[in-house]
Amino acid sequence: MDTGKKANVASILMGEISKKFPHIYGDSVCDKSGVHHAGIAINVVILDGGDEQLLSLVKNTENYDVFCNVFSSTGQELSNNYPEYQRQISSMDTQSTNIVGVGIFGDESVVRTLTKKFSLTK
Repeated sequence: MDTGKKANVASILMGEISKKFPHIYGDSVCDKSGVHHAGIAINVVILDGGDEQLLSLVKNTENYDVFCNVFSSTGQELSNNYPEYQRQISSMDTQSTNIVGVGIFGDESVVRTLTKKFSLTK
């Protein structure tokens, strides 16, 4: 997946996580020029992994107290068609959706344990 698509998937997953955990963001911070800077209060890391590795990660999160969400190629193909996205995703099992990204939020040591086999995205 190219860098632009990775960034898109990461922003979608982070948006969903921030809905559930709004304390991730503080108020934006203005610099002396009046430009707003994002008020992110936690570290966000984007990692790379293969299809099977992502599916395994999702399954492994079930054993820990973390929040996990995914985005799939099904979602990518249905850009701006949320009703169809809802219909298709709700009728598929996880593996069939072809996961392209996983977002995990929880205790930092647990998240590190779950993701230690992944590499930083390039």
